[in-house]
Amino acid sequence: MDRIRRRVLAAAAVAGMPARAIAQATAREPVAPAPDCSHCRARLQTVAALRSQLPADWRIGLEPEPVLGGEMLVVQAGPAGAPPLLLVHGLGQNGFTDWLPVMATLARRHRVLAVDLPGFGYSSTPPARLSPTHLARVLDGLLVRRQIGPLTVIGHSMGAAVALRLAADFPQRVAALVVVDAAGILHRTAFSKHATIGQLPSEGWPEALKEPAARLRDLGHLIVERLFGLPFDPTEVLRANDWLWPLVLGDRASINAALALVDEDFSAVVHTLAQPVHLIWGEADAVAPLRTGELLARRLPRAQLSTLPGVGHMPMAQAPGEFLLRLERALREPPLPRPAEAGAGDGALQDLLCIGEVDRRHRGRYRELRIERCTALRLTDVVAERVIVRDSIVQMTGVRVQGGELALDIVNSELVATACDFDGRTAIRSDASRLDLAGCRLQARGFAVQVARRSRLVASVSRIDDAFHRGWWHEDRELEGELLDPRAPLRRPPAASAPGS
Repeated sequence: MDRIRRRVLAAAAVAGMPARAIAQATAREPVAPAPDCSHCRARLQTVAALRSQLPADWRIGLEPEPVLGGEMLVVQAGPAGAPPLLLVHGLGQNGFTDWLPVMATLARRHRVLAVDLPGFGYSSTPPARLSPTHLARVLDGLLVRRQIGPLTVIGHSMGAAVALRLAADFPQRVAALVVVDAAGILHRTAFSKHATIGQLPSEGWPEALKEPAARLRDLGHLIVERLFGLPFDPTEVLRANDWLWPLVLGDRASINAALALVDEDFSAVVHTLAQPVHLIWGEADAVAPLRTGELLARRLPRAQLSTLPGVGHMPMAQAPGEFLLRLERALREPPLPRPAEAGAGDGALQDLLCIGEVDRRHRGRYRELRIERCTALRLTDVVAERVIVRDSIVQMTGVRVQGGELALDIVNSELVATACDFDGRTAIRSDASRLDLAGCRLQARGFAVQVARRSRLVASVSRIDDAFHRGWWHEDRELEGELLDPRAPLRRPPAASAPGS
């Protein structure tokens, strides 16, 4: 059991858990760091002490939580007859107190309900897997007991993922969502690449440094992909046995919830959620990439994204004034309709040729895009009939390729594609390349993906509709000399493989 625990905790480190959380989880004796919060349990210890520090008219207490077991802290603020709001916190033992910078202001016009989710803050830790699905059931039970709903739910980080799951699984409870820097929507490999490598922005850099920076980031991505491609995945044991979670992780709720979060598939939620969604994101978020916000804004049926320049993962604490302005606007106004997508247009389309360019950006409509030896190339809202990529590092966002025989032909390259459509007899042909596809749709009259030399495909909340398979696609897979069949069982690649390196 100790061996499994050590491997699970190592996997949590790769998945982007904070260093302090890992240190606490792996220590043989409990670690008591100096509290860095004013109202958290580490500082105040008891609910009675917490109550003395909150406004007198706020109602606060522990109550039985029958879904997972134990007790859960529930806090209410604001007029009883006001429109209700539910606040859902993210990872970390601060729990609901992460919302304190904005909670009093929200309570002027709303009946605010905030909780410490099971395992967090002042709530007890149940012997259970703390997945978004299970935590959404906990919130549904709370709303049923309080006879509240439908209401607006505001979720941050892990809590945003829980809020999305609550809206999808219990739509009668949720009228609208505000999603703040949601974590865990991407496949765990894609999420971990951001959490461990982060962003290497090249704006303002000397031209001579831009290509080495992009190559360094590419190498970091390759290393993370190799780690997740090792023959033994320690989290497989946990995924197959829910009863092991409390035995292996004990009261380590943050790691329990983090591993469960990155293991959950939100594909159906992202593409079909009926409720309106406002997205608020810190542009400098080092935990939940802005890419996730762009993906959700483009793929959720009714969504609008608002970003905060220079702000990280905790906008309610780092920029409370500006965050409140965005939040109150989201509570007043529905999301704006998504702009109409560009069509093919009239007249002959031109070709675009990129050879040896670094850090270039392109938009528009084209017949064919040919990209050779280009680094950090960014394509946004491009419409084309065919894209050919050779020996390049490319990012695509909102690109639509609607061709005849082959939509995307990529050789010896890395592609990061977000909310893109590839439509052809074959959607993608990959040869010795690495593809990270998030929120992408592949339509094909034959097989969607053909692979020549060994290639790595990481798919997050995507979809395939081809002659042999119709369904969601959320996996990390390595192929060589074959056609992609999402129904086939995953095979662990040899540790020495290095496609596209």
